[in-house]
Amino acid sequence: MPNNKRLVRLQVNPVLVGLFLLVSVFYFYSLCPDVYLIDSGELATVSYTLGVAHPTGYPLYTLLSYFFARLPGEPIRNLNLLSALFSIAASLVIFITARRITNNQSISALVAALFAFSPTIWRTSITNEVYPLTGLFAVLVLYLLYECKTDRVFYVIMYLLGLALTNHMIFFSFAIPVLFYLMITHRPGTKRTSIGILLLALGLTLYFYIMMRTIGGAEIAWGNAHNLQRLFWHTTGKQYQVWMFSLPLDEVLKNLANGLHILARDFLYVFIIPSAIGFLALYRKDKRKFWLMLAILVLNLLYAINYSIPDIEPYYIPSLVVLVATSAYGMHTLRRFLKPAIILCLILIVPFINYRACTLRNNTFGIDFGRAHAEQLPDSSLLITTQWDIYSPLMYLREVKGWRNDLILIDKELLRRTWYMKYLEREYPALCANARTSIRSYLEELYKFEYGRPYIISVIQLRFIKMLESLVEAKIDKGVFLSTPWADRDLDQVKPDYRRLPFGLVSKVTQEKTLEPFDFSNFSLRKPSIINDRRIAYSLRIIRNELTANLKYLIATGLVEEAQKVRQLTASLQ
Repeated sequence: MPNNKRLVRLQVNPVLVGLFLLVSVFYFYSLCPDVYLIDSGELATVSYTLGVAHPTGYPLYTLLSYFFARLPGEPIRNLNLLSALFSIAASLVIFITARRITNNQSISALVAALFAFSPTIWRTSITNEVYPLTGLFAVLVLYLLYECKTDRVFYVIMYLLGLALTNHMIFFSFAIPVLFYLMITHRPGTKRTSIGILLLALGLTLYFYIMMRTIGGAEIAWGNAHNLQRLFWHTTGKQYQVWMFSLPLDEVLKNLANGLHILARDFLYVFIIPSAIGFLALYRKDKRKFWLMLAILVLNLLYAINYSIPDIEPYYIPSLVVLVATSAYGMHTLRRFLKPAIILCLILIVPFINYRACTLRNNTFGIDFGRAHAEQLPDSSLLITTQWDIYSPLMYLREVKGWRNDLILIDKELLRRTWYMKYLEREYPALCANARTSIRSYLEELYKFEYGRPYIISVIQLRFIKMLESLVEAKIDKGVFLSTPWADRDLDQVKPDYRRLPFGLVSKVTQEKTLEPFDFSNFSLRKPSIINDRRIAYSLRIIRNELTANLKYLIATGLVEEAQKVRQLTASLQ
């Protein structure tokens, strides 16, 4: 009965309800309306088709998001909303946990607001991403650690650890310290430890979804994980390990400085002070939890700073959760200075301070960027791109929306993976049949590379170029177009005697001296009103460079009226 009363009080807690409404309003108002950049299009496609995503596969997210993607309405909008709901739930759990620590509702609300409106959490919560679910798992496990007084809670934590690892491997830096903490503090004994390990393993079995869907014929099956060996490669991110734990010391130190800056920024710099004070308070109050928090922070930092990717910020979520938890201890220590009126003002100010840096309201740049490269291409033509921010939204448009299914779309870099060749053979059987000999010859060498057998790099490269040549030749009469924002030596070797003439944001491979002009009056890409992402700024520079190439070509060919349209368009994108 006491538990039921506490549950009723929790449901009607006005501070909790107010926090829920505040976070929900800002999240939903700033929600991205469509496909965004990076992995958004690919993840949405995998969710909608129940496929297999890029390593490490994210089977839990895929299964959960599949049902949301199939709800009435636009699939990508539903998926963006799902991310927001994960983080809203995480914010409420943070509030409950902080209240457990401080027994102070106003301080707990401020701690939860700092978490919810930190740029790292906010930005990943308004597009379809796997990270909000990882954040939710982290705060749930942290809350349960404070309630771990029975074997039942211990078993729940163990299962959640395994399940969370099937969403994103960054949770590894959270799970390992928690496991040691549980063994030391709970002292479960041999029998209970065995049951706990079995439950953890049960959570991990969700990874078998990847192999089952690959064998079952998923439309998109990254990694071709049809056996245990390839499943292991995929779930451990074998193809990305070249960028992990192999960086020179100066780059590691640079990454560390950047990581610390990200975390300090998430706390508006000044609120990192309560976190530091909280570590000291926790050391005096509960040394085991102090070492747990410190271990998570250190292990997560070591993991993140040794991985070199542009979108690294969400990898610091375990550290962010730890710092949020310790800030509760710090604010409790400073409670005499934190009057309810001051805290209320801070809670309301924080989202307004970070809004401009986070919002994606009315931002359709991701989907526009992909569509603008392909919407005016001739029927049944071939587009080869080297930029993931172009291919990912086009994947969504093709597989989910059925847009321009006449086109053949190829990501050149993915051609270096056998699973992608299998995907192309199913999607474009006629194209691959015309290039069958060169494809098979290339795959013979590519399999050697993937399976670690002796191979010669120059032979793989030679056969790769020959295959590209065959693919281009098969579609040259229908039109072959390239999207290469930067110099590409591979594609430069294909049809080197042919011209590359600008056609909108792409170039046509042709022997002709002139082309039918691109219709710039129907160019539909919109510049966001707020540019708060370096990838958008970079992509806008690429667009301006392509438009400049078009301008020079149109002037050289005497198309003055079309050149004037390009000038106006370029000016609007400045």
